[in-house]
Amino acid sequence: MLQVAFQSNPQDFLKKCGKRLAENEVEHNLILTLCQHAQQKAEKGEKADIRCSILSDDGNFILAAVQTPPHNLVLSKASRPEIEQLAETLAEKKFTFPGIVGPSDVASVFANKWTELTGQQPVEYMDQIIYMLKKVLLPPAVEGELRPAAKDDTDLVAAWILAFSKSALPKAEQISEAAAARQAKELIRDGRMAFWTVKGKPVAQASFSGTDHVARINRVYTPPENRGHGYASAVVAHLSQQQLDQGKKMCCLYADARNPVSNSIYRKIGYEFADRSSLYVLEKV
Repeated sequence: MLQVAFQSNPQDFLKKCGKRLAENEVEHNLILTLCQHAQQKAEKGEKADIRCSILSDDGNFILAAVQTPPHNLVLSKASRPEIEQLAETLAEKKFTFPGIVGPSDVASVFANKWTELTGQQPVEYMDQIIYMLKKVLLPPAVEGELRPAAKDDTDLVAAWILAFSKSALPKAEQISEAAAARQAKELIRDGRMAFWTVKGKPVAQASFSGTDHVARINRVYTPPENRGHGYASAVVAHLSQQQLDQGKKMCCLYADARNPVSNSIYRKIGYEFADRSSLYVLEKV
């Protein structure tokens, strides 16, 4: 019998689904990371607002969905085609989210059913390729070096995060200046933001998150005036190598399938196709 269960405790959710999700840790890196961060917050006594939904059949896992309100709903890979039941249950429970992220086949079925149930029209904002890497192919040498962002770099990191948000994310997911400043402080505090610098001056940046085993490279940004010099390739390659050197078994990242420049960069430094993911933005009714 198909059933949908809900969890607000990330530790309980991972106990139930973590093993299945970890079978495809690259594709499920975002879900696992959201749960891991929520669990860390809870352990610190901080509020960890997370909603986890599990579709199963007599206890056998079919599909999971995770949301940290008010952000997107993130879907897992599905072991069977009965995806619409989850959409029906979430609609009955009056769940709201600005968009849907997940494996392209799963996200498409869910989005279409969600439209039928709620009237909200899904627009595929981004067709994404999920890449994985186990061995870095260092690009041709360019001037400069990798260094971690420091506390004095907070304003610059925040400005570049804001610029990245405006250029890469749908309007509903774009962040404010205040949120960019908070992210910058947290990333620098946790040692998760890095620069490529030339003669001491930052020219590109990238950050990382992920699980204990798989690092996810993100927030890759080069200001327009610094593009065309190989700095993005350098910062991603060297940051990826650093993560492997520190014990990660692999790295992953998401790339817009319609951006030939970024896809070329990632493939040349060793990133390989792992899966396809879609981001749907839901129009307000």
